[in-house]
Amino acid sequence: MTASCILYCLSLILCQATVNGAWLLSQAGLNGSSYNVRHLSMHFSRVFLSISVENKRFPTLIEAQWPVSYLPMRTIIFPSNEVHANGDHSDCTLLQQAHWSQVDSLSRLWVMDVGWPGSECPPKLLVFDLIRNNIELLRINCGQHIDANNTQSLVVQMPPKPSSCEVERHIYFILGESSMILAYDILEQTWHSWRLISHKYENMNQTFPIQPLDFSFGLHGELLVVDQDGGLYSSGRALSLNDKSNGIALNPIQLNPLGSLLGSSRSMLIDYTGSLFYVMPKYGAVVRCSRLSNLTAEGNEIIYLTSKNIQQIFLGVDGAVWVLSDRVLKPQDICYPGLL
Repeated sequence: MTASCILYCLSLILCQATVNGAWLLSQAGLNGSSYNVRHLSMHFSRVFLSISVENKRFPTLIEAQWPVSYLPMRTIIFPSNEVHANGDHSDCTLLQQAHWSQVDSLSRLWVMDVGWPGSECPPKLLVFDLIRNNIELLRINCGQHIDANNTQSLVVQMPPKPSSCEVERHIYFILGESSMILAYDILEQTWHSWRLISHKYENMNQTFPIQPLDFSFGLHGELLVVDQDGGLYSSGRALSLNDKSNGIALNPIQLNPLGSLLGSSRSMLIDYTGSLFYVMPKYGAVVRCSRLSNLTAEGNEIIYLTSKNIQQIFLGVDGAVWVLSDRVLKPQDICYPGLL
């Protein structure tokens, strides 16, 4: 039997009412408060939701269950209510506002806490051990590198591990308003930064700064960047942190233009076949690009349209692509049937 790639785009229903196929956030204590889902990460049957709430006295990191066929789907505050600020914005040891999370190959959950604009608490990374009863392992102060008042455009990514014998080494950040990419070295516990530049146009010797809006990583660890104008760029090879001095890159990252997306993107990802998927927030569209060289409008295939606010796309089992909105998930919304 030939391998198949079945790709689904589903809208996720995160609601407080008793709805079939829904994550019931009321089980976690979110009764009557308005909220939006910011981000989702997965670890086997466990799902971690970063949410923003109108009532700033409520925790912003929720654990749910996967797959959606398990009903009802339990939701709890992760790791416990005591870890969260719950309105105390002066105690910077507590989790203020979860923005992003990801589980590494050692079953550690990394959580980006961006704090609150105007708060005394700087952004920080928190690390929890999912094997050992969710205990906190580490916290990293990001305040010298990431401004709490400038996190609306913050994008965080942990690239795939280089090989089956290695573990993830770095976490990367862009703020979307500068031509820089930041990296945190997990092993050395140090920060590094690079300028992003490109010739942008054929037959030009002059380089131009690239202001990244979103980024992801290719099958070989190469950096993929999209700028404010929808231009797609690649580093051509995996990033190396060896060429640096005191945290400042000796040489900028030279990006090669790959073509154009249909517009500014959100939540870029590469599946195991090398196809690029991204979201166009302005139109509520999910787009697929099967080929990433000389990319033109014809190479951008719209595979899903919705009136809902798409927050993220992510990979499920068997190469399935799911769409997370700020509120809902509906299993019947299949946007890309794939190849059988």
